[in-house]
Amino acid sequence: MKNSDKKIEKIVNLCKHRGFIFPSSEIYGGLANAWDYGPLGVELKNNVKKAWWKKFVHENEHNVGIDCAILMNSAVWEASGHIDNFSDPLIDCKNCKRRFRADNIITTAGFNLSEGANFDEMSDIIEHEKIKCPNCGNCNFTKIRSFNLMFKTHQGVTENYKFCKCSANNAQKNPIWNSSNRKVISK
Repeated sequence: MKNSDKKIEKIVNLCKHRGFIFPSSEIYGGLANAWDYGPLGVELKNNVKKAWWKKFVHENEHNVGIDCAILMNSAVWEASGHIDNFSDPLIDCKNCKRRFRADNIITTAGFNLSEGANFDEMSDIIEHEKIKCPNCGNCNFTKIRSFNLMFKTHQGVTENYKFCKCSANNAQKNPIWNSSNRKVISK
């Protein structure tokens, strides 16, 4: 285990022990990348949010604050190109089982990658240049596959009621909101 991994593990254990954060659904096996906040964690999170809001909204004359719904009609995501293009090229090392973005391991290894390179082009570079796994040093990777960064869900009481998408970063909301409410938010 790397020294940085040991430090992270110590921090996580301290946070759990002191009641800051807990892996969500931990007693039922957990849910990857989801955290629940304990009493101290809620206070810390709210303080960070307040400091961020003060710095980037109150102290900047060009920014305004909005709070939008997380779910949006899938037509918004289709029009913006997110459904077809908002994905990462994932590759796994068969030896150590670590997962990487294929484009990142290519550029980190010092090779150029053309903008919009497809999976075949990336696979060729990894194979021909014998790019090694950043974790274990082997050259034994799975095929590159697409990892869509959009969350798929349904709105309503039945699964076929209303299909929605949610962006992992919710980046599309601001321009949509601004275009229809520009007069409301001008300073």
